[in-house]
Amino acid sequence: MFNNINENKFIFKAVFFDFGGTLMDAESDKRAHYHMMKEIKDNYRLVIPVEELIFLFEKQLFNKDTTLKINPDTEYEKNNFQKLYTYYEASFQSLLESCNLAFKPSDLNIFKNIYLKNHLKYITLSEGAMESIFMVKEKGYHCGIISDIDIDYQEKQFKALNIDQEFNSITTSEEIEIYKPAAPIFEAALKKANCLGKEALMIGDSYEKDIVGGKNMGMTTIWINRYQKQIDTNYNIDSMADFTVVQLKDILPILERLL
Repeated sequence: MFNNINENKFIFKAVFFDFGGTLMDAESDKRAHYHMMKEIKDNYRLVIPVEELIFLFEKQLFNKDTTLKINPDTEYEKNNFQKLYTYYEASFQSLLESCNLAFKPSDLNIFKNIYLKNHLKYITLSEGAMESIFMVKEKGYHCGIISDIDIDYQEKQFKALNIDQEFNSITTSEEIEIYKPAAPIFEAALKKANCLGKEALMIGDSYEKDIVGGKNMGMTTIWINRYQKQIDTNYNIDSMADFTVVQLKDILPILERLL
């Protein structure tokens, strides 16, 4: 949906993308989880179907819009920050306990290897990802990432996807030790781009994290509304996305208009 606004008022210096569910295809993440659970099922000789293992694993991990369930006590507090991967480990431990298996510290090493191998193998970019990145760069804008992603995983995954050299800046929650939509992660990204919020465009799939977080900084926003469908009516009208699309590739004509 192209909202009824006048794009001539925009003067941008930077475009920022979220990664998970935005540049990264969310369906490929589901494939990675399927094969990850298949391997876990075989490794632990579980009789539970793979689909049920996925359900047990993900019900503790994800919200309805496929964003991770972050502990609210850590989300906005630097001193209590935990890496995202710790939530995956906790979900895996819960899964084993649900299967009546005694959890051992060595299980975390097994899980880490299985998790990384399958994500590097099955994760793909969303349709339109490279075209969007190239358009931003070819038009001379700062092309950045703002993502709740662990640095070590980001480096490996970006290299596997051949996008490790494509961005002018990458700002992660681990680097700033706080999660979106908290202001510090957006402030750090804007500082790297040497621009103000009103001079930047934020593109993401999480309404709360990407859109509300971006609008709080005065950024123009594009919401990839693939799963959430509706927004919380408690949000202020000033937090509404400037543009809403269903798939990442749908942003291409918007970028053509704005940049």
